[in-house]
Amino acid sequence: MRRLFLVLALALLAAAALSASALAKEGGVELSSTPFGIDPGDPWSGTLTVFSENGLSGKTSPSISIRNLGTGETKTFNTKPAKIPTTAHSSSYVFQVVFPTAGRYRYTARDGVTDREYNFPIVQIGDPSAAPVVKPGAGIDENGFPVWPLVGGLAAAGLLALAAFVAIRSRKFAH
Repeated sequence: MRRLFLVLALALLAAAALSASALAKEGGVELSSTPFGIDPGDPWSGTLTVFSENGLSGKTSPSISIRNLGTGETKTFNTKPAKIPTTAHSSSYVFQVVFPTAGRYRYTARDGVTDREYNFPIVQIGDPSAAPVVKPGAGIDENGFPVWPLVGGLAAAGLLALAAFVAIRSRKFAH
């Protein structure tokens, strides 16, 4: 029984490591804050950090775009390099975004390296008690996180554990 537990634990650990490395190769962005609770005309300020497994060039220019879901109006706000130390695989930028009118907005960050867009939950501007509106996506959670690599890794871990269990059991009965 201890062997089965050990095999299962090792399989889960391997699946988690494989899933994490698959996601890390894609890079990504991280925002230091969200615009929830902001009123129209008030600035939303923060830091946007860009990650890239392949390294960052000096010409990275990330941005944040907002789109009013009622009117369709879109505005893009550029970022400026932050005075935070950077690494070969990450850089930080400061931003300031102003939502011009009340309404529901989609906000998106562009990494400036691959020009990939990262969508964030829809936000209601002008009503601080409103909760984010989350729409189900095909394999992407409400934060834009791809869940399929994680599901695939866990399924693979389960299959490995089952194969190990069958191999151990068949070896016990063969002797």
